[in-house]
Amino acid sequence: MNKLKVGVIGLGVMGEQHAKILSELPQVELLGVCDLDKNLATSIGENLDTKAYFDTDELLNLPDLNAVLICTSDHLHKDIALKAIEKGVNIFIEKPLADTNEDAEEIIKAYEKSNVRLMVGHTLHWDPRYFEASKQFESGVIGEPIHLFARRNNSIENGERLKGRTSVIKFLGVHDLEAIEWITQDKIIEVYATAVYKRLKKYNTPDTIITNFKLSSGAIGSYETTWALPENHVNLDAKLDIVGTSGVLNINIVNQNINVYTNESIKYPDPITNIDLYGKQAGILKEELSTFVNNIIEDKEFPISVNQAHRAIKIVEAVEESIELGQPVRIEP
Repeated sequence: MNKLKVGVIGLGVMGEQHAKILSELPQVELLGVCDLDKNLATSIGENLDTKAYFDTDELLNLPDLNAVLICTSDHLHKDIALKAIEKGVNIFIEKPLADTNEDAEEIIKAYEKSNVRLMVGHTLHWDPRYFEASKQFESGVIGEPIHLFARRNNSIENGERLKGRTSVIKFLGVHDLEAIEWITQDKIIEVYATAVYKRLKKYNTPDTIITNFKLSSGAIGSYETTWALPENHVNLDAKLDIVGTSGVLNINIVNQNINVYTNESIKYPDPITNIDLYGKQAGILKEELSTFVNNIIEDKEFPISVNQAHRAIKIVEAVEESIELGQPVRIEP
């Protein structure tokens, strides 16, 4: 295989970024981009010098297609993934794996009967800070976990943009809840969550969720996530603290160490996730997609398994169930 022939379905915020990165990778031929919004698909296709499609089946039916990126709304993941699996096309799914555990199980059932490769885009596996945390924990210098605290807080802009199509725990929380299990090599076995509905109540979606949890090792933790920060606040406020029997690990991401002040506003650019560096895309997203592409070409395992991504869905659904019931919910390890 000289070049991996790839298509992108869904050209929202993530899909457009992914398509641009793929168009620059020397080991990729971008066969096309697809979106229901014909103007958007046409514009991005022209910018990236690739064909625009407006129908998912038309793109998936391309005879030379080796892989597809599914970057649509979460509730559309299952149907597109099942079609891709049926056609023997390798798949990258922008997190989460699916909108529900039921959908995730259908995808996995079909995937396990096939020969396709499937990777879910949990970007923290390519964030150098979280990757280094996993290595430090793996080395044993932190010891066994005693307690943890994590948070991922976002601007109200994302909550307003998504208008209740997903929840804050599925949009943001799925990152950290999966990462906690990955870094500690432990399992979250119980969650007890509460939610507040104020700024986004009109969409019937929580502003903030606080989740207390237990790990199978006996460690305990607390997780905070919101998308109710004011628009002029930092876009991302993320943290991970792990207290162990022989050490402590801290990740603290507030303003990415760069602030831009003008008479009209304060901006906090993100120079690590995806940045135009001398005319080429660079950062976490590029590393993630490079891994997906190269590991297919070289027939190597992906850094995150489908089961890990599935676990994240189970934990998120347990959090939502706990909010609804007002009591702790157990999760099978």
